[in-house]
Amino acid sequence: MTEWDQDIQGAVKQALRLQASGSWRTLERLGSQAKGVDHSPGHALLSALCINPLQEQEKGRDSLTALAATAPRSACSLALGRSLLALAQEQILTSQRVRAEATVRQALACSVEAAAAMGLPIPADLPDQLFGQVGVLLQTLTSQLDLELARQREQLPAQLVLVLGMHRSGTSALSGLLVESGLNGPADLMPASPENPKGYFESLGAMELNDRLLADLGTTWCMPTAIPKSRWISSSPEVEAWRSGMLRLLFNNYARGGRVLLKDPRLCILLPGLHPWLESNLLSCVAFMPVRHPSEVVESLLAAQSIPRRKGLMLWLRHIFESERHSRAVNRLIIRHHDLIANPNSILSRCHDILAEASRLDRLTLLDPMAASRFIDPQLYRQRASPEAPEWIKDDHSGALYAFALQVYSRMTEDELPDPKLQTLMDDLWVKWASLLAHLETILDDL
Repeated sequence: MTEWDQDIQGAVKQALRLQASGSWRTLERLGSQAKGVDHSPGHALLSALCINPLQEQEKGRDSLTALAATAPRSACSLALGRSLLALAQEQILTSQRVRAEATVRQALACSVEAAAAMGLPIPADLPDQLFGQVGVLLQTLTSQLDLELARQREQLPAQLVLVLGMHRSGTSALSGLLVESGLNGPADLMPASPENPKGYFESLGAMELNDRLLADLGTTWCMPTAIPKSRWISSSPEVEAWRSGMLRLLFNNYARGGRVLLKDPRLCILLPGLHPWLESNLLSCVAFMPVRHPSEVVESLLAAQSIPRRKGLMLWLRHIFESERHSRAVNRLIIRHHDLIANPNSILSRCHDILAEASRLDRLTLLDPMAASRFIDPQLYRQRASPEAPEWIKDDHSGALYAFALQVYSRMTEDELPDPKLQTLMDDLWVKWASLLAHLETILDDL
């Protein structure tokens, strides 16, 4: 094949990068988007690349057979790459870490060779980019093996429900509503407080694990800057220990085989550490993401925890960006805080639909619709946004931050915005956020 459609070129390169990071669910979604477009050799290669090499054996054989009809050399390379990934798993299980790393590198080289054999122009730096992900892929395979062993021992929940959101954004209200309506909360509940009189619905053990990992990564939940990717890689032993601890916690602190609700705002920041779980088909996982107006969160943080407004605004932005970017692999629902308080029955119904869509249970027990009227108390909705700009944004730095936060809030709460479109818009805002941070270094120093 001498000429390549630009869209196919881009999709194949994206598939190679997703393979290198072990992003299997996102990889399969990429293949589904391209499915049935045409029957060109390029699409045959893309289809074969987008099959989960570890869990889709029948689909994998069919895709390789289709590819072999026009590109037998590429099909052989991909078949070898899949076998090498299976070998790497065996080496991980037998504690042959160094050999497993070499095997993973060979598997990635096979995927590159499959594309090159069909004449795809390979950028000179692409192989090095992929090989630089070997450690990430090794971590992913290790964690997914832990999941598989837990599944075989019937130690995984039937469904993992993540509630993600910034502090003071309605995560406790939503979690309480879901637990009251039938989901399983933790046995080691964090006690209620004057700020949250109905409770937090968080696991104390999970909070301790999360705080420990944040310390290992050299940060805290109240730092406004994201954790560098290099830090995740250099701290891989601590991250693996954290995932193992979370797996034990799900087994020991929740009802066996139930629909488990895991809620802690720290998870917004730590979602990259759950990448192997979210990208695996071994665990049914959904994410619910309450989003509250930034000025309301800022005022609530000030009242509850004495966090200065400008810092609170930057923390809101960090939690929004991190939770949105790193939850894309799973079924998810973004919930406006105002809607949760004003119409909890409707929110509960939408949550049930998402749970049912992602569930592997033959029958999904209906959520209790009476829970909404029992649990949600509008009187606890204390801080409310004003249509007028708040007084504290008068200086240039705070004004720029607030205007940007309103853009982010508008995108995150836009009605009927398809998820792919939201992701594109949020990626654009992420670039602007990085640029804004670069111009606000003095603010970061003060924080």
